[in-house]
Amino acid sequence: MGPSTGEMTAAPEQGSSAQRRLWVSITSLIAIMAFLEPVFAGAMLSGIEGARIAHAAGAAVLVTSTLIAAALAVVTLFRSPGGGKLARILFVLAAAVFTQAVVGVMASKGAPLLWLHIPLGVAVFGFATRAAGLARAL
Repeated sequence: MGPSTGEMTAAPEQGSSAQRRLWVSITSLIAIMAFLEPVFAGAMLSGIEGARIAHAAGAAVLVTSTLIAAALAVVTLFRSPGGGKLARILFVLAAAVFTQAVVGVMASKGAPLLWLHIPLGVAVFGFATRAAGLARAL
């Protein structure tokens, strides 16, 4: 309790600290996955067996995790300081990742879209690292 007002001061700080740690963990894992995707793509282009499966599985994990994180951010963070900004960037990231996955599937079926798939992947990594930075600032 506060020294003269009798109000609880430690609990909100602990809750906010725990929430910040949770969002730093979530966004950092998303950023790591966004980093690993071009590694898997490079391995695939180098002819390493299983790299295509790893790239596809990584994309599925990235799409799912960003969509879930964006929805959870709206529910848990939107009214907290800095939380609305993180929720918005997670929605932008989710849209970019989903678009990236669709373009990737089309490119794998022969559509000449690597010119879009590769720079969009760079943007995905940029959004993911921005989200991780915003989470650290919560």
